[in-house]
Amino acid sequence: MDREAYLLHQVHPAKLATDITAGIASMGLMWQRRVAAALVVAHVPAVLASALLVRRDLTSLRRTRRGRYVLAHMPPAAQAVRLAGQIVAWWAAYRHRPAGVAAGVGLVVAGWSFGLVNRGDTDGTAIYAGADR
Repeated sequence: MDREAYLLHQVHPAKLATDITAGIASMGLMWQRRVAAALVVAHVPAVLASALLVRRDLTSLRRTRRGRYVLAHMPPAAQAVRLAGQIVAWWAAYRHRPAGVAAGVGLVVAGWSFGLVNRGDTDGTAIYAGADR
């Protein structure tokens, strides 16, 4: 799979819906300390959605605001922050720590918001969500 297809499939509405639903359901299962079920619910639908979507023509997503955003502002570091946030949320749910769940979700949002931060581009322009390059 090429990098562009990998990034674009992440913002497909079906993939977003799958990941959000699976994330919420898996946190509920973690709260109940059903770790194996939580991991299955979190990963099986996500893998299936990804496998189906990367085979599709995603060029129409490239022209959307979210497609341009993810192509420009979703480096591996941002994806790592999103994953770390999910892990923090799972850990906190397992330990029944609502503030930790909120912190994990905040990290996931921070990972998606990577393009909102001025990272000191060489041309001196700030990077904002939705801005065209």
